[in-house]
Amino acid sequence: MMKYFVLLLFLVATFGLIAQDENNTQYEVEIENQITVDSLDWYTDFDKALKHAGKSRKPMLVYFSGSDWCTPCKNLEQKFFNTPRFINESQNYILVYLDIPFRDDIVSPQEKKANKKLFEKYNNSRYPTLLALDHKGKEKNRIENFSGGDARYHWNFMAENEKIFRF
Repeated sequence: MMKYFVLLLFLVATFGLIAQDENNTQYEVEIENQITVDSLDWYTDFDKALKHAGKSRKPMLVYFSGSDWCTPCKNLEQKFFNTPRFINESQNYILVYLDIPFRDDIVSPQEKKANKKLFEKYNNSRYPTLLALDHKGKEKNRIENFSGGDARYHWNFMAENEKIFRF
């Protein structure tokens, strides 16, 4: 009888893991200091992104996140970044994702240190923070925080950026 119980427990656990994997709709792939979330390509190295922005003369959107602890960050990604509208509008920018997680296995210690230094450099005080920088790295606009699942302030931020950068 105990053998059947253990076998049943094993099968339930196995099918649960398979079902969980099939329901995962957000895919991340890291390639040469870039991370792809759904169909967006984000730089994870600020200096490389800045170099690309300088060459292309495109402004930068810099997103500071706490991926493993920041609930508003997760909501912002779902309600704003992972929308067809943002995917379309983001083509005008070099996207930069700077993660400052609590866990040490998400980003390298060097990357975490560099991201914290940039967080301080741009006088950030809240997560999530989204900065609009020109192609030289000068801040032109910012929005901090995300609450209530309402992305209208972030869409206003994007509209302001259109005027600033004259898209």
